[in-house]
Amino acid sequence: MEDNKEVSVKENIQKVNQDLLELQSSGRDYKKYIETTRAEIVSMDTKIELMIQDTPKSFMPQIEELFSDLKNEIARQGNMNEFLQKQITELKKERSLIAQHIVGSNTSVSILQDKVGYSSKYS
Repeated sequence: MEDNKEVSVKENIQKVNQDLLELQSSGRDYKKYIETTRAEIVSMDTKIELMIQDTPKSFMPQIEELFSDLKNEIARQGNMNEFLQKQITELKKERSLIAQHIVGSNTSVSILQDKVGYSSKYS
C-alpha cells in the first residue's frame, strides 16, 4: 500500500510538474501576444498620426482653388461696380444736360409765345 501511495505521490508530482511546464509555456505565449499587440497599437497610432497630418494636405489644393476663385470673383465684382458707377455718373450728366435743354426749351417757348401773343391757361 505504501508502494501504491508512493507511486501516486510521484504521479501527482509529475502531473504538477507537467502542469507547471504548460503554464510556463502559456505564460510565455501570453507575454509574446501582449508584446505583439503593443507593437500593433504603436504601429496603428503612428499610421493614424500620419493620416491626421496628411488630411489638411489633401484638402489644401481644393481650398487654394476655391480661394483663387473667390479672389477672381471679388476682382470681377469690383470691376463691374466700377463700370456701373461710371455709367451712373454718365447718366447723371446726361440727365443734367437734358434738364438744361428742357429749361432752355421752356424759356424759348415762353419767348415765342410772348412774341406770338399766345397765352396758356396753365402758365
